[in-house]
Parts: sequence; C-alpha cells; structure tokens
Amino acid sequence: MPYRYIPVVRTKAGEADALGNLSPAARAKTFPLVRLGATVPQTFLPKMTLQAAGMPLALDGVYNFDATGSAVVFNSLFDGLGQNGFPVIPVISYRATQAYNIAAAQTVGRYSPGFLLQIPLADLPNLAAWVAQVPQWAPNQIDVLIDAAGVAEHDPNLMGNYIAHTINAANITAQPWRSITLHSWSAPKDVGQLNPGRNQVSRHDWLVWMRSRNLVDFQLDYSDSGHVHPSLDEVPGYAMANATVSVRYAVDDHWIIHKGVSTTGPNGIPMGIQYRGHARTLIAEPLFGGVAGCWGDTRVQHYASTPAGTGGRGQWAALLLNRHISLVADRIP
Repeated sequence: MPYRYIPVVRTKAGEADALGNLSPAARAKTFPLVRLGATVPQTFLPKMTLQAAGMPLALDGVYNFDATGSAVVFNSLFDGLGQNGFPVIPVISYRATQAYNIAAAQTVGRYSPGFLLQIPLADLPNLAAWVAQVPQWAPNQIDVLIDAAGVAEHDPNLMGNYIAHTINAANITAQPWRSITLHSWSAPKDVGQLNPGRNQVSRHDWLVWMRSRNLVDFQLDYSDSGHVHPSLDEVPGYAMANATVSVRYAVDDHWIIHKGVSTTGPNGIPMGIQYRGHARTLIAEPLFGGVAGCWGDTRVQHYASTPAGTGGRGQWAALLLNRHISLVADRIP
C-alpha cells in the first residue's frame, strides 16, 4: 500500500490554493490536517470549496478552542466543509482539554467514518488504555498521529533510532489502528538567523522519518508542517510590513532559502523586484523542478519570465507550499 502524506496546514487562503492546485498523483497521496488559528478568515471556506472540493481531510480545532473557549468556530467550519462535499474527520488530541475532545467527538462519523488521534511520542505507551476508556471508539476507525515535535536540533539518525525504539517498545500494533503516522517538523520560524542571499536548511523531519520507517515492522506514514514553522500565532501587521521578502523552496533533504530584505527603509527594495529575482535564481538552481505536474514550479517560471506581475506574499506562500507537498508526495514510496 502506498505511503500517505499528512501535511499540517493552516486556515489561510494560500493553503487552499496550494491544495487545490495539486496534481492528481500528489492529491491521491495527500491527506491534509487543517489546524484552526485563533480566527479563521471568511475567505478560507469559499476558497477551499472552489479549489479543493472533495478532498479528504482532518480538522484540528484545539488551538482555536483554547483561544476562544468555545467550539463554535470549529463546528461551523467542520459543517461548512462537510456540507460542501469534503469527507472531513475531526482531530481528537491526547493532550487537549476534555471539553474540546468532547466537542470534537460529537462530530465523529458526520461526514466520514472515524477520527484522527494525535498523541505525543512520550505518551505512546498510554495510547491503547486511553482509547479503551471510550467503548464506542474502535481502533480500526482511528488514524493515529504520533507527534515527535521539533527535530531540527537533533541528529536525524540518532533521533530516528530513538523514535523507532519508542514506537516498538509501546507495541502499538497490538491494536488494529486504521493508520499510523509520524509527525515532526524542522522548518525555522523565521529567517532572522540566516545569512542574506542563499541558504540551505536541512529537512530533518524528512530524514528522521526515513530512518524511523525502516526500523519498524509496519507502514509508518509521514507528516510534517510543510516548509514553515508550526506556530499558529498571528504575526502583527507592523512586523509583516518590515519583514524580509524571502522564499523557501523544498528539494530533496533540504530547503533552499533565499533571504531578501525589507521593502522599506533606506536599504529597502520593492517586493516585486525581489520576488522576480528570487524566481530567476530558483529556476537556475540545478535542483529546480524534478516533480511532474507541480503547479508551484510553473508559477515560479511564470514570475521569472512575465514582465507584468511577480506575485505577492500570499501567492508565493501558496506556490511554495504546493511545491513542498508535491515534492513529498512524489518522493514517498
């Protein structure tokens, strides 16, 4: 059975564009986990419906519930997705509040069977007993997502060995889970510590999974947070106005990150000029492309060669995420 990729994405219009423009081959291997931020833009559901209708996905409302103290936003988006043709399942989390998990459990089976259960790696030995507390939860209707969190600072082989040892010691395959996935992340939160110009940042999450999957005797699917840090905190407007115009392009085992400059101040350079420069630099990379049907790559080529229009932050966020997802879907077995 082919491996499945679970990218964790946010409730932003650019994420919908990235998902909606996946090739059929990439889409067939991809099961997005959508995490609600503190607020959900009104454009997200219409954009998802227009761009990615029918795509199976999981909806995680933990962060929003903690921020608002209510499941109203989660329920509204869950029903909006389901009623617009998405076979959506809820995310229930081992570390979430009981109130959130009760609310999420009430949506199980509404538009698609089962749910996704997120559990930290350290809590894995408690998985079967925790699920058994709810008699109506059948393991064969549960997708288990093992969260190993940030791995950027760890040696991938040593971390992969540790994760596989922990998983094997927990004997989780004693239960017939619908699927088991390893999630981790390693993308930097920002480019502040990087040098101006071209940088290479190792995709440790990918390397850790590659090591781990070879040391377990079952199919361990792959999950990451794409090419961005998983934080759902909203960046203040003034910070975005002063942010560098930078891009993160996924290739095998690492990201090529081009760090630009701000658009304001004495050394500022207009956004369009910087993005065109990034596009032209990327298409000159020996590792550019190499993924059939990647919409993100076609957009980079367009911005590199078209006199009118170079895209803004939203357009580049979409194409870079599409490139990342397309690459992973192409590379997983």
